[in-house]
Amino acid sequence: MSDDYQEITIPLPKPPSLNALYSGKHWSNRFGEKSLFGKQVQKTLYAHDPFHADKISIHLRYNCRFDVDNTIVAIKFLADYLKSNGYIDDDTPKYFTSISSTFDNHLGKDEFVAKVCCWGYKVRDDDRAAAITAVLPSDGDDSSGDNKPVRATTRRTRKAPARPRTSRKNPAKVSNSPKGRAKRSKGGN
Repeated sequence: MSDDYQEITIPLPKPPSLNALYSGKHWSNRFGEKSLFGKQVQKTLYAHDPFHADKISIHLRYNCRFDVDNTIVAIKFLADYLKSNGYIDDDTPKYFTSISSTFDNHLGKDEFVAKVCCWGYKVRDDDRAAAITAVLPSDGDDSSGDNKPVRATTRRTRKAPARPRTSRKNPAKVSNSPKGRAKRSKGGN
């Protein structure tokens, strides 16, 4: 590991509240929120050289009405973005060492600012525009490198029934009424 240390300050968009994000919403809503957040982080990171770090920590300051524990979404989405786009190798404790979240009333309303502390900081040679390919951890990781949501490939396919279902009751019989209309009657001849 290199001894090069760098701090990068990244203004973040206001994330959804953790309570709102997991309050019975479909996983696709969470995926959409995460993708939108990642696209906004991507625009911010264009101001910095593309880099890779051996280890990071993220320190978040914010000013909004969220409880401190609800701001973890901003840190989670940022860490997932950094992992998915090659800034760090993984977001396990070996590479992602610590987090903190602090309310700061000196910031503007609904303002979020992350300080990413990087150890082993190296500027990458590639200047590729990274695309958001990460999926939510609840959807699993795509370890094949194809960057496809795992949920779509692991869902069971439905098999066609072997034979059509039949009712145990006698099927309804149609009889003609004196007025020429068809009526349904149960059973009988």
